[in-house]
Amino acid sequence: MRSRRAGLSSRVRLSYDSSVSNAPQHAANDANARYRRAIRSAEELFKKVGFRAVTMELVAREAKVAKATLYSYFKNKDELFLAVCTRMARLLRAAVEQALIKPDASLDARLADAVMAKHRLIFALVRGSAHAAELFSYTHSMAGEMLCAAMAGDPELAPNSAQLARALYFGSADLANRSESAAKMEIELSSFTATHLAGARALARLRQPPP
Repeated sequence: MRSRRAGLSSRVRLSYDSSVSNAPQHAANDANARYRRAIRSAEELFKKVGFRAVTMELVAREAKVAKATLYSYFKNKDELFLAVCTRMARLLRAAVEQALIKPDASLDARLADAVMAKHRLIFALVRGSAHAAELFSYTHSMAGEMLCAAMAGDPELAPNSAQLARALYFGSADLANRSESAAKMEIELSSFTATHLAGARALARLRQPPP
């Protein structure tokens, strides 16, 4: 009898211990999944209808989460919108940084790749959305600063790096928006960037005092 009790107690304890150890992990995974659904659903809604038309109730319904759960992640729509913009800014920053740190490429090639990386990401994420500018509003100064910093060590580009960075960042947007495909966009942006950088270098040489 004692042996049977000991065996039963041992089995129950093992089962109970297992469920306790796994429960927090499962709960965290479920919470992360709900959080990701909320962010992605909000992103799609902001792209489709814009900030003004989106409500927390609509996001909760699209994400298939309780409204109370959504409010436990974000206290209001402004905070949710900022989280969506921050995610996009993080993706854009990573894409631009990756292009700028290529060790075997020239500075001009890396700058061109960075401009294309930025628009390639926008093309993939928000192509056709009338509200794309809202979602990427937080990235403009950041990306411009990254291009400017990349030019800081080049004696020909550094003196006008801020203006050149703005020209590359904002001037390329219209070309990207007009492109019918990602391939055509990259051809246009490659030519645009090369022309601007070559012009900036030629202008810098003209301004140099004669030897």
